[in-house]
Parts: sequence; C-alpha cells; structure tokens
Amino acid sequence: MVVLLLLFVPLTEAKPTRLTLACAANFSATMNKLVTLFELQTKEAMDIRVSVGSSGSLATQIQHGAPYDVFLSADKHYVELLTQAGFGHDRAPYALGELVLYSLDKSPQGLDLALMNTAKATVVIANPKHAPYGRAAEQILQRHRSKPKRLVKGNSVLQAFQYVESGHAQYGLIAKSLLKPGFKGQWFDIPAHWYDPIEQHALLLAEHSAARAFFEFIQSDDAQQLIKASGYR
Repeated sequence: MVVLLLLFVPLTEAKPTRLTLACAANFSATMNKLVTLFELQTKEAMDIRVSVGSSGSLATQIQHGAPYDVFLSADKHYVELLTQAGFGHDRAPYALGELVLYSLDKSPQGLDLALMNTAKATVVIANPKHAPYGRAAEQILQRHRSKPKRLVKGNSVLQAFQYVESGHAQYGLIAKSLLKPGFKGQWFDIPAHWYDPIEQHALLLAEHSAARAFFEFIQSDDAQQLIKASGYR
C-alpha cells in the first residue's frame, strides 16, 4: 500500500527589497515625491529608506562605510571626490539648483533693497565648508558686497530655511526647491550669474537591480519633469 503524505507549507510573502538613499538636504522634499512616483512605476516590492544631510557629511559617511545604494549630492564636487577614492559604479547629473533670498517680511521690496536690508539683520546660509548651497550663498554676499549684521551658518540648506521659518533669522539664502505652497514669507530670485552653477550629480554606489533602477529612474523624462517643477532648472 502506498501512502501519500501531503505536506502543507505555509506561504510567506517575499521580503521587500531594501533601497537606501543618501539625499542632499536641498533635495529632500523633491526626493519624497520621486520615491512615491518610483514606487508607483516599479513592480518590485521596495523598502526605501532616505537619509538626509549636507552633501559633505553624507560623503564622509560613505567614505567610512555607510551602506548607501545611491547618493544624490547637491553638487558634482563630492561625487568626484568619491569616484576618485574608488567609490561608485556610475554617475550622472540630475538637477541644476537655484538660490533665492527668503524672508518672512512681506513688505514690498525688490532684491537690491532686500540685500541692502541684510546689513541690519541676521542672515542665515548653509555652512560653505560642507554645503554647496552655502558656497553659492557666500559668493552672492561677496559679489553684492553685503555684510549682514550677523551671519549664521546652518548645518545644511534645509536648516538655514528652518532658521528663517522659526524667526531666528530675518533673511536666508536658500534653495528655491525648499519653498512649498503656502510658505509664510516672500522670496527673491537670485540671478544665475551671481554664483557658480549648482550642478547636482548622483552616484550609483551599489550595483544591484533596485539601485540601478532608481539611478536610471531619476534621469527619466517623468522624473526630470517632476524635478524641474520643484524649483530646479
């Protein structure tokens, strides 16, 4: 007699693929929208985690072994440093940043008057030592010969924006991409020739399918359209 033993093995769901992204602070709001769009377009279950900070701080973490899959820098400088040190499999530009002068003061004033008023005010910028937007802000102040009453340097351009939002600084030279609908104050576009181009580059650090898919996604027409609509050129 033959006895058939039927073994019922419970089915378990496949574990989502982990994707860890390092994102420059200026790009954080746009990154959230991109991740949502990427998840809608991909058929693979993903566990996407995003770490936000200044480009210099993130690059240092990568050099010390932080397990990021893709690095989205606020410039190309840190991507070049990492590739020269042997990190990364591929690189590509993904955005061109813009700076604005932001203030909670809503009284009518043009850019020149606003910059003149900084001589009597606290102005915040990102720290030029590790934030590309901070270096660009420094160039603007030097070009306009603006000497703020007090100059504060935030750890990132996002922190600089938060200083103005909280009232700890009257003016901030920040990334245009940080301005969201319903923001409290007013802003003034800074002419592009007042500072070196902020060419933002991405670095593919891990050569697995999910990382490669996201790296290629941010260069796609859909992603680029979203990026340009979020305060980038």
